[in-house]
Amino acid sequence: MKSLWKTILDGLTYKDLAGKRQPRVFTVMTGLILLLLLVAGGMAGLNRYLLMSRVQATPVSVSLTTEATETLEVEPIATIQLGDETHYGCPTDSADWSLTSTYISENYKVIQPACVYQGLEKTIAWALAVREGYSRAEATQQLGFTEMPMRQMDQVTIPANAKDLMAVPVSFIPPNPDFTEWRINANDEAAVTYALRGCFRTSTVVGNRVETWGGDYSVICLVIEDAENTHIVYSLGGHIYTSTATPMRSFLLFGYLSDGAWVWLGTQENPKHEITDLQKSADERLIFATLYDSQPWDAKWLMNTYHLLMQPPPENWQTMTDENEKQAILNGLSFDLNGATP
Repeated sequence: MKSLWKTILDGLTYKDLAGKRQPRVFTVMTGLILLLLLVAGGMAGLNRYLLMSRVQATPVSVSLTTEATETLEVEPIATIQLGDETHYGCPTDSADWSLTSTYISENYKVIQPACVYQGLEKTIAWALAVREGYSRAEATQQLGFTEMPMRQMDQVTIPANAKDLMAVPVSFIPPNPDFTEWRINANDEAAVTYALRGCFRTSTVVGNRVETWGGDYSVICLVIEDAENTHIVYSLGGHIYTSTATPMRSFLLFGYLSDGAWVWLGTQENPKHEITDLQKSADERLIFATLYDSQPWDAKWLMNTYHLLMQPPPENWQTMTDENEKQAILNGLSFDLNGATP
């Protein structure tokens, strides 16, 4: 044992001319590297602890609690009514908002004050409602919009990185006011959840001037749509068709107009990701939504905030797989928009 220890000691140190042991150069370097790794690991652990302590804290809702059946009066130019929001000091001029970077993204930022998200949440509620068996017209009326809070666009410009922009193709849902759909999981439950992934201004300061590239939308927000349904039921004009579905994550874009009004600009055609781990997806939604001063939006949130329950799907919807019914629905949608498919 003493011989082994002496061999290790001789490998790590040497005796100088005075007979004192000195560490070899590689021993010093190895020690420094180990120290740096220890410090880095400690910092990573601390950051994770701080993040998870915030995520696991009781979330504070910033949602409106307006009764869903109440009809609100709005100015014709707006698509949303926020009640007495401005009386509580929440600015509706986006120039008065503060957009702050997070440590995970410089492009997609947190909006302050958080009450700004109230208008966005109401449009998210509309998107959830039309996934839960409300026709476009019913969801619009129930939530007090004067028109459907969506725009039909071919592409939307978003930041590619800190300096460059890119135009991404987007698709949109069929706008037929009577078209109805259900996104249902294996337990016959609503299975769509949304979560905020940050926002950005659609203008850039170049030298001493401001270049605006977002059109009518001064701020745009990116929102995850996790559609964890296994089936989609479509209904239009008395025709019903059910198709199977693969759980997918998509990325939606919502633009701010004015006076608290947000509209759905479309769903990015890419990327789209298959969801294979439901718990992992739920954890990611919660973490990111919390980082952006928000919360996940799902069927339970829609019921608690706007008192909208999923509409019951048609009886025996599992057997409604006739391709002729599907074609009849597509024919009905084509009257409104050539090429649109559910």
